[in-house]
Amino acid sequence: MKASHFEDDDDTDESSVESDDVEMLDSDDDESVDVQQDENESDDENFCAKLAAKMNDDNGDDDDDDDEAEDSSSNDDDDDEDFGNEKSKSRKSRKRQAERRREEQETSRRETALADGTADDNPETAGDFERLLAGEPNNSELWIRYMAFYLSLADIPSARKVAEKAFNRIEFRQEKEKLNVWSALLTLEHRYGSEETFQDAIDQACKQNNPKQVYLRACEIRANDVEKSSNDSSSVSKADTLFATMCKKHKSKKKVWLAHMQYLLRQSRHQDAHALMKRAMLSLATHKHAETMSKFAQMEFELGSPERGRTIFDGLLLKYNKRLDLFYVYLDKECKYGNVEHARSMLEKKVDERKLSDRQMKSLFKKWYRMEEEHGTEETQECVKESARAYVTTSRN
Repeated sequence: MKASHFEDDDDTDESSVESDDVEMLDSDDDESVDVQQDENESDDENFCAKLAAKMNDDNGDDDDDDDEAEDSSSNDDDDDEDFGNEKSKSRKSRKRQAERRREEQETSRRETALADGTADDNPETAGDFERLLAGEPNNSELWIRYMAFYLSLADIPSARKVAEKAFNRIEFRQEKEKLNVWSALLTLEHRYGSEETFQDAIDQACKQNNPKQVYLRACEIRANDVEKSSNDSSSVSKADTLFATMCKKHKSKKKVWLAHMQYLLRQSRHQDAHALMKRAMLSLATHKHAETMSKFAQMEFELGSPERGRTIFDGLLLKYNKRLDLFYVYLDKECKYGNVEHARSMLEKKVDERKLSDRQMKSLFKKWYRMEEEHGTEETQECVKESARAYVTTSRN
């Protein structure tokens, strides 16, 4: 019993020992594992620390790279700006050089023009005009071109000053030249001035020139304005007023009445024109009636109705039967407007009347023959010769 008991104890002890050994081993293993885990955790912590440091270094490098990139970009921008400034300066320099070359070329051209005399034909500066006018102060064309030069520069006051200078420098005997400059000034005031300045120019011009001529020029300016404006009501009203004023101031002058009649016919105002002619006959002297009516009849041929023109001429020749000058004007108008047959019949009738002197008849046959040379044939020319021979034979008998 003791032996077994002892054996059991040994077994128990061995088992206990083994168990203790196992527990110790397990404990050692656990400690080893814990140590290993601690070491691993320590290694992980070290690795993370190193990785973080590495990342910080990388970020620092990136920041440095960014700074370097920014510095590089800034340098590039500075370089571009410097290049742009240099390019702008170069462009301005080229422009200045080009301007200098143009000025030099213009100066050279002007010197050449002065040397060969072409500057006198085409003055281009105020100096050119002054130099030319110093030699020809009475040349109205030069003065007017000088005025036009300033008008092309939109310098109206200077153009007026040129006109005033012309009035002072043109000799008083050169009335036509002065009137031409006054006409240019009237045109200037009409286009660029006011109604007051235009009327003032007319009044001043009348003091220094023939008033009738001044009004004729002024009315011509107004009439041209009506045509250019396509019969604008305002332009027509201004022109009508000025023509009426002219005829009232110079009612004894046939030329002003004729100018007014022509103005009305150009606007196809035939009734107004015929009414004006009747008024003119009341205002004009009797010896001016025939010529005034003849002029008006010619205007009808040209601007109105040839038929109305014939009516006026026929009535005129009934009253002035021996006025060959009126008869010839009538013939010329008929030939001009293609009615040669009527002109021929008029000549034949005039020859058959035998109311003219021999000298007048000779003139009549010459007129007839020249007309046939221009508008007829050899047969009609021969007829004129036969008619002339017959007249000579009859007159001798």
